[in-house]
Amino acid sequence: MNVTVTEFKTYFDRAFNYAPITDPDNKEYIRDKDIEDAFAQANLNFNESLWDNEDDKKLAFMFLTAHYLCMDMQMSEAGINSQGQFQMNSKSVGNVSASYTIPEMYQNDPILNYFSQTQFGCKYLSMLIPRAIGRIAVVRGTTTDE
Repeated sequence: MNVTVTEFKTYFDRAFNYAPITDPDNKEYIRDKDIEDAFAQANLNFNESLWDNEDDKKLAFMFLTAHYLCMDMQMSEAGINSQGQFQMNSKSVGNVSASYTIPEMYQNDPILNYFSQTQFGCKYLSMLIPRAIGRIAVVRGTTTDE
């Protein structure tokens, strides 16, 4: 999918803290290289044929890229202590606890669970699932006697 770093930054102008132009390699910010790495990862899991037009395709790809970018940043912050985990449906600290229900479809599927770990991934899934479930193509044809 052909999306540029500039297009990504323009669309997500409020979502990420991008490296300043005067210090583009500052690792305290999202660098162009981080976005390009996320593009490469998103390309591995993006099926262009599911989208009806270029605008929809580009929008979905950017949300998928944003998800990978978030996950990469979380992983890089943890470094060698990075651990894979599924979503939790309850948390508690001291006397305070919170619980919520994770839909079984997401809870039991490692891929859907992974994408549901960021709001960008959830939005991507909301665009993808209606296009991916139950899609069929009808081809006109006839049968012949042999």
